[in-house]
Amino acid sequence: MYYIHTISSISNQDSFRNENVYASLREFDAENDVVAPDYKEFIPRNSLRRLSPILRMGLTCAMECKNVIGKDFDSIVVGTALGCLKDTEKFLNTFITSTSDFLSPTAFIQSTHNTIGGQISLGLNNHAYNMTHTQNNLSFEVSLIDAILCINDGKKNVLVGAAEEKIDFLELVQPNLISADYPLASGASFFAISGEQQNSKVAIQAVDTNFRSKNVEKEILAFLTKEKIDLKEIDLLLTSGTELNSTTFSNKNINYMNFTGLHFSTSAFATHIAHDFLNNNDAKFALVVNDLCKGNLGLTLLKKG
Repeated sequence: MYYIHTISSISNQDSFRNENVYASLREFDAENDVVAPDYKEFIPRNSLRRLSPILRMGLTCAMECKNVIGKDFDSIVVGTALGCLKDTEKFLNTFITSTSDFLSPTAFIQSTHNTIGGQISLGLNNHAYNMTHTQNNLSFEVSLIDAILCINDGKKNVLVGAAEEKIDFLELVQPNLISADYPLASGASFFAISGEQQNSKVAIQAVDTNFRSKNVEKEILAFLTKEKIDLKEIDLLLTSGTELNSTTFSNKNINYMNFTGLHFSTSAFATHIAHDFLNNNDAKFALVVNDLCKGNLGLTLLKKG
């Protein structure tokens, strides 16, 4: 078992420092921006103005996790599908419009996907294992698997999470890039996990990814069979919009996209929702189903106790 000791999320919900995100969920409103904390509490003013939204969110969530557990992380694992889009856009615009023979490398350096992990490392003064995974909608799940492997390898405190940011240009390409059924969103969710239970009530029992998914329902059942759990034992089933057979999957079913909006790493926040549901209710199992991109299936099973 891999125990969750604290979670920090910044999203369109009132999630930051909220002990029960599940109970305070409201329908996603595209008109509402991210509910951001006072970043100045975590990031010096002279650094804050240079950081894009995704870096602010990622670094703040990471710092909050460290503040809560009061320990240094010996591994940092980050998932992001599209990375630092605002800095990428800034770099490309400068590249196209500049008449100078010399371009500042700053925007390019900050546009790479692993800038988030690097910024967290700098902000926490942490020189431990640092890895970024970019696998479309399964970036978070792959990051979780890496974090679990780190714990199996002897790491004691692992920070794992995912972050995405939206830019206006994404709305132009959204129908060809990803589902157009939900409005775009930004967000970041980070978890402090370890192999020691301590005061933790909820753990990640298993994570599975399938990049050649063909039948979501059969694959969910096969996953649960492997974990020796009956479908009836699942108290909360969170999906990314897929309509499962109502007869077979009669569990309490939530389409988390209605609360998170759309970005490639929404399953990270869905895992936060599942954790808080188990932590504050008489329930034992929750399952997050992420098949946001056709053919890619991520399954994250959480257990109480």
